[in-house]
Amino acid sequence: MEPITTAIAAVTAASNAIGFIKARINDVQSVADISDQIGTLFSAQKKLNEERNKQAGVGDINIRSSIDAVLEAKRLNEQMQEIATMINMRWPKPADQPSTWQEILNHHNQKLREQKEAVKKAQVEAARRQQEISETIKTCAIIFCVLLVAIFLFAVMFMTVARSVEGEGYDYSRTVLSLEDTASLHDVS
Repeated sequence: MEPITTAIAAVTAASNAIGFIKARINDVQSVADISDQIGTLFSAQKKLNEERNKQAGVGDINIRSSIDAVLEAKRLNEQMQEIATMINMRWPKPADQPSTWQEILNHHNQKLREQKEAVKKAQVEAARRQQEISETIKTCAIIFCVLLVAIFLFAVMFMTVARSVEGEGYDYSRTVLSLEDTASLHDVS
């Protein structure tokens, strides 16, 4: 989706949510009845901020779209402040307690922190599993190499034993003497 299309969709969703909240604020029994619309407001605000940040990072900035994004964000903030006032008036709290809107913001921010922590925890867990798999592969490779060396040594040992069993009847002294005779013939020449 193009940035302008995403921003328009966010603004439209926010406008619909604001209209619903304003029309229904006196009819609802609890904040939970309008929680979906409040969530839509937070999502729209997040999308607008993301789009504005994307545009800030682009080298070829369209001045009009940049101005539009800032103005839409300001308008959304004003309307959210208006919604906050309406919610605080509908469900007032004592002065020593946080307002209803502040409780909503605190809850929303807490959920965002938990979500970020869960993502971070999942990334750490994935990295740990990857490290564990790597260590397992290394261990298997070492065991395989040790087994190959052990098999090779056993094969060499069995071949040596087999040669020694075959050669028990062979007189090595004659071979040594014949080699000495051949060596002395070469020395003479």
